Amino acid sequence: MPSQGQIPPGPINGFLQSYVRDLKGWTTRIVVRYVVAIALLLVAGADLVGAIAVGIAALFHWIESTYGLNAAYAAVAGLLVLLALVSAGIAVLLLTGKLPPVPRPRRQHTRTAGRSLAAKAMLATTSGKSLMKADPTTEVMIGLAAACLVGWLATSRLNRSRRQAAAK
Repeated sequence: MPSQGQIPPGPINGFLQSYVRDLKGWTTRIVVRYVVAIALLLVAGADLVGAIAVGIAALFHWIESTYGLNAAYAAVAGLLVLLALVSAGIAVLLLTGKLPPVPRPRRQHTRTAGRSLAAKAMLATTSGKSLMKADPTTEVMIGLAAACLVGWLATSRLNRSRRQAAAK
């Protein structure tokens, strides 16, 4: 008997586990993208603070000793500002980019579920037990999976017809 939080054994088990792995990979890619963007924004903020500090020090030195070391300060401040702008630009591009599509069930998932179902049916014919009798939890999960599949099919057909209408 499966513990809580695990997918119960059955003909759809392979399909669900494979699809859950795809969803996990999809969400991981999104999370990594946002973490990189936030890190770059933090770097941009630190660079901007450093550029302001160096700029103030350079302005102070320039006023103090009209020309001299201040050219070096200006170059460092300019470099920090440039790095801050480049980091912020990359971070904004990452945050405003289009999200990758949600992974769809592939043919291999369906084949795996079909093979598992065929194997269970063969075992049911050889043993005296009825395979198709499921406990109430499994019946509810099968119903929910079927409802999700019907919703996904309807949504994908609706989106396809909208795209075709918009293309005309």
